[in-house]
Amino acid sequence: MSHHEVIFSGSGGQGLMFLGKVLAKLALDAYEHVTFFPSYGAEVRGGTSNCQVILSATPIASPVVEHASAMVLMNQPSVDRFLPQLPAEGMAFVNSSLASAEGDNVVLVPASDIALELGDVRAANVTIFGTFLSQVPIIDKAVALAGIQAVSKRKGDKAVEINTRAFERGLEFLTAAAK
Repeated sequence: MSHHEVIFSGSGGQGLMFLGKVLAKLALDAYEHVTFFPSYGAEVRGGTSNCQVILSATPIASPVVEHASAMVLMNQPSVDRFLPQLPAEGMAFVNSSLASAEGDNVVLVPASDIALELGDVRAANVTIFGTFLSQVPIIDKAVALAGIQAVSKRKGDKAVEINTRAFERGLEFLTAAAK
């Protein structure tokens, strides 16, 4: 449990702030220091937005990510803005339904396509979050799923069901793709 810096970025309305908040809230039990730093574009829905989450065993001097250990990038403007800043040891998870990227440390996930198959494209964020946690286990996957289910419950049983399936599909994506 050392130090992790994560950037979530995409269009407003894609649920990246949701992911950042979920990660930060759930990490409070596993890390002594946690920051969540949101940034919105001029428009919230449809404009660009990102959030930066830092999890650490030691005090955090600034909430701004300096050396991202991971990035979740949901659209091309996010890839163009943040991917050049990814350190060689970092990993980027890119929604290949809406963006393209290359690199040894880039994981392409057709998150929007998978979510659409499940019945709701809005679950793309939860899908890619599952893939992210399958490769960057900074919080327990079962704890993450329980947190997503608890928050989704406010939107009804269907949201819980779709987000559960989306998270599980995301977790299994790389294993299934390798077969």
